[in-house]
Amino acid sequence: MLPIPPRDRLIVALDLPTVAAAEAMVIGLGDAVSFYKVGLQLIYAGGVGFARNLVTAGKQVFLDAKLLDIDNTVAHAVESVAGLGAAFLTVHAYPQAMRAAVAARGESPLKLLGVTVLTSMDDADLAAAGYGETAAALVARRAAVSP
Repeated sequence: MLPIPPRDRLIVALDLPTVAAAEAMVIGLGDAVSFYKVGLQLIYAGGVGFARNLVTAGKQVFLDAKLLDIDNTVAHAVESVAGLGAAFLTVHAYPQAMRAAVAARGESPLKLLGVTVLTSMDDADLAAAGYGETAAALVARRAAVSP
């Protein structure tokens, strides 16, 4: 396997409030970085178009959208993201959502990342939300789901 070039080893999180701020960061980093994460705040501030521009400019994009909805809606969203040219997309690892996402991805090179449990949640949070298992058990169960 060939070594990964330094510019491809790091994913820079563009957790910024505006496209202008994200553009400034990308311009400032120049060719030192080729991979960027676009999170929810930026997605809703015009980040989908910005992500498309990054892909067009030869950058790799990780859309951290944490999709969760009914199967059909998740599937259509994944189809749209696959058409965008993003490299990675996050989907909540609920079995139906993950299966729909995998099916909708089709032959595209889009890689799906399953969010089993949000990192901010602990056992007490899960119990308060009605889950009858620990965070570790829920992560293991959701990670074991196959498409």
